[in-house]
Amino acid sequence: MSMRPSVSIWLACLAGLVLAGASSAELANWNQERVTKYAKDAAEKTSDLYDVFYKQPPATLGSAQSRSYYELKQSVRRIRREAGHLASELESGQGREETQAIYDNLAQMVNRATEEARRTFTSDSLLAASTRAGDALRRLAPYYDPEANVNPAEG
Repeated sequence: MSMRPSVSIWLACLAGLVLAGASSAELANWNQERVTKYAKDAAEKTSDLYDVFYKQPPATLGSAQSRSYYELKQSVRRIRREAGHLASELESGQGREETQAIYDNLAQMVNRATEEARRTFTSDSLLAASTRAGDALRRLAPYYDPEANVNPAEG
């Protein structure tokens, strides 16, 4: 099984969080209900990604991928936790200003995980879960990242 195409697609899905849409240099109008809904969906999808990743067989100890596998495993765990924290804060009524740092941290975690994934294998089930998580996270970008598309898709 060739692992390179799966890794490339997985990386593209995760990188979409930061690079979503065309550059516009403005934020989408804040909609607390919608952003909270998107964050809750992202928390659910990143939790699913976590579950799928933890069901993967670990890399062979001592192999070139072993360290990268365990680093990526920790990154996926942190992404799940941070996405849940963002959803919780938004659900409690916190707005953009109060949650910007959480979103920024989450985006940085995804970037680091993308780098780690370049050194690690992925499976079809992990690819599907990461695609769903990336899609869910990408919907948050217009509300936090001025370089993201300012016309977020309904959903």
